[in-house]
Amino acid sequence: MQTAFANQNLDDTEYESRLNEALAAKSIEDLEVIVFDFPLEIKRKLFPKTAATTTPQTIIPSESSLPSPSSRSVNSYRVIMSDDKRQILQLDASTQHFITILGNQKIDLRKSSIQGNNLKISVECLLGSTVIDLRNENLEGKSIDIWVGGMLGDIKIFVPKGGSILREAQIFGGNITVKNKRKNWLSMLTGSHHEEESPTSFILTIRGSYWLGNVEIAY
Repeated sequence: MQTAFANQNLDDTEYESRLNEALAAKSIEDLEVIVFDFPLEIKRKLFPKTAATTTPQTIIPSESSLPSPSSRSVNSYRVIMSDDKRQILQLDASTQHFITILGNQKIDLRKSSIQGNNLKISVECLLGSTVIDLRNENLEGKSIDIWVGGMLGDIKIFVPKGGSILREAQIFGGNITVKNKRKNWLSMLTGSHHEEESPTSFILTIRGSYWLGNVEIAY
């Protein structure tokens, strides 16, 4: 990571975030989550016993349509004029509703256990920053709907590589982008442009409307 950062292939925020998490890690499992999107050859060197035997669970999505909001319960998390980092341990049929007003909110879903094949997340961001980290191996075969709303802020969503991203949101006075932030700096680590890590197959749909701000999906 230090080499990638020095060559400006890894942005300041991501480098500092991963470094701080590595220093605070209390178990091998914590470290494995931090380097989840690293190439398999790197993870084998770091975790020789676990990297070779870990395989994601494959779940085939159901053909039923997404249940209406009225049929679901809602888990709401609100940050107003402050900074907050929150880890969600379980995702199910409930709607996860994250509200950020004049602050910064980071939602860590990397360790979340996932029940069901259809997930729903709602993000409202007003004059702030919201980061949703969805780099979870258990997204295999899932369908995720994320509704965005608000204005004058930034929403960033991290996902594993290999998914289908559908951009159906309306962005007024801003941009919605999908970026591969791993392409350059991974080659610095491995000396190769080839990625051995198996892709995670899922469908992410961005819906809603956002004013005078940016929505970025990064993998």
